[in-house]
Amino acid sequence: MKVVVNPEYKHLEGFLVEALSHSYNADNVYRNFRNIVEDVNVDGLRVVVKIFKKPTEFNRVIYSFLRPTKAKRSYEYSLKLLSLGVDVPVPIGYVEKNKGLFFHTGCYVCVFTDYQPITDFRHKDINGPQTAAFIDAFADYAASFHSKGLVHNDFNIDNILYKVVDGKFRFQLIDLNRVQFHNRSLLRSAKDMSNIHFDPPMMKAILERYCKARKLDLDSFTKKVALNTNRSKGISKIKDIVLTPLGLRKKRRD
Repeated sequence: MKVVVNPEYKHLEGFLVEALSHSYNADNVYRNFRNIVEDVNVDGLRVVVKIFKKPTEFNRVIYSFLRPTKAKRSYEYSLKLLSLGVDVPVPIGYVEKNKGLFFHTGCYVCVFTDYQPITDFRHKDINGPQTAAFIDAFADYAASFHSKGLVHNDFNIDNILYKVVDGKFRFQLIDLNRVQFHNRSLLRSAKDMSNIHFDPPMMKAILERYCKARKLDLDSFTKKVALNTNRSKGISKIKDIVLTPLGLRKKRRD
């Protein structure tokens, strides 16, 4: 078993050793389908544990020799994003367990965040004063994120969190193991933005502000976003048809 701990949380190494075996009492369960995501109080500190689903036999080989595991990426990418000025929950550490010669499963632990998913704004009145402020703040945030050469690859309203601090919106990102660095492709940025499923009027306003912040042609970029949106919907429908009856997928929320 490999255990890596953030030096600032060395006192939690014992908890990390036991976390993968799920030998703790969770206070809240956020997800228990494929991956398990829960929060738990450890010595007075509220932490979040993400136990990743067991990979396929093929991926066990890949994670053993060719690619970092999701647990390792979650930890290292969190540290790297923080160094770039992107707010994410503070990483505590990760665990990897082998079975025989090959990787078997892993988990990632971070400090609990009291930020909330931006789903709160999904169907808000676009003319409301708080919604207008949110649109400007979020569009500027997304533009800044992509301008740093970052692509999240799962940039959706569940993985982007917000909090109002001193009257201003602040944002955090979670589910970071697919983040790409040094990627300034507008197509990848557009694909990220296509996952933000707000009502059309709000998306229109967000993209207008986003393109203004990045000095992009609005019509061209909007077409790229729409293309990716339609493509993703088609792929999602196919996955629903094939995987849902097998219990391997939950239907996405419309």
